[in-house]
Amino acid sequence: MKIIKIHYQNFALSFLCVLFIALISCRTQSEKKSLVFKDYPNLKIGFTTQNFQKAMPINVKSLTEIIEYAAKEGYQFIELRDDSAKLTVEECKALADVAKKNKIDVIYEIHESPLSSGYFKVFEKSLVNTLLFPGPGILRAMISMSEFDADANKKGWNKDELDQLTRLSDSCALIAKAKNIQFIVENLNEPFFGDGLTYFGLTDFFANTSGTGLQFDIGNPFRSQSRSKADPEKVIEYLSIMGNRWVSSHIKTVLIQGGESQQILTDNPIPIEKAVEMMGQKNVIYVAIELAAVADKQQCIRNHATSIQILKDKGVLKK
Repeated sequence: MKIIKIHYQNFALSFLCVLFIALISCRTQSEKKSLVFKDYPNLKIGFTTQNFQKAMPINVKSLTEIIEYAAKEGYQFIELRDDSAKLTVEECKALADVAKKNKIDVIYEIHESPLSSGYFKVFEKSLVNTLLFPGPGILRAMISMSEFDADANKKGWNKDELDQLTRLSDSCALIAKAKNIQFIVENLNEPFFGDGLTYFGLTDFFANTSGTGLQFDIGNPFRSQSRSKADPEKVIEYLSIMGNRWVSSHIKTVLIQGGESQQILTDNPIPIEKAVEMMGQKNVIYVAIELAAVADKQQCIRNHATSIQILKDKGVLKK
């Protein structure tokens, strides 16, 4: 009887220990942050690692820290910006393991335009890397860069540049599609609208392509660096007819007077609330925060926290 009693006591003690650990685990899981859009819970919120580029190097150690930070704060994905696809396959595999463990999707970003010298080498390398990561299978490039550097007065693409750009971009989209990757481009300093005769812009690019998707940056059409600042209402009107060509967005803010990018989300010529509403209605899933980068890591984290609180105060995210 004594032996049976001892075994019973040991069993009871073990059961209580298991129950205690389970309760602690449940409490920890319930305390984990979860960022959810108030009116459009199907949307996912993330951020671009560009926000940390001045504060942290692009390597496995720092990107692991960023992925773990994203998971802890309740984000669903990151955009991993690797400007010229310098990360090796081995490094991407290691980061993909971290992302899977933390249930974070990854969109892969290069900071090159199809008209830039040496672009296709970067594209080919980035396509290999994109295939390694969990998530939607999206590869993002820039739509404009070097072709505007030499001429401060250049308003937009000329006809030859537009033809070359559209042909190269759709070729990339076809190559990517064959590997189940979606190729998208982000608007930058090109004009949103051309004049149809002497220079051409983003809408002309999409009128002449069929396979390339858009990552819409809600601040870039109004930045001081834009070759022609757009009318916000006309941009909204155009986005409403893009259909499934619009794939993801950067939400950031620029000064309405002055056009400089800000370190936190504030007011933008296209209100953030309006951009998210349009994305929700059109099922554009991926909403990424982009902030003007700062050199201090802790300030980067504070800027993210402030921006999330602003989104909650605006009623965009659930409190």
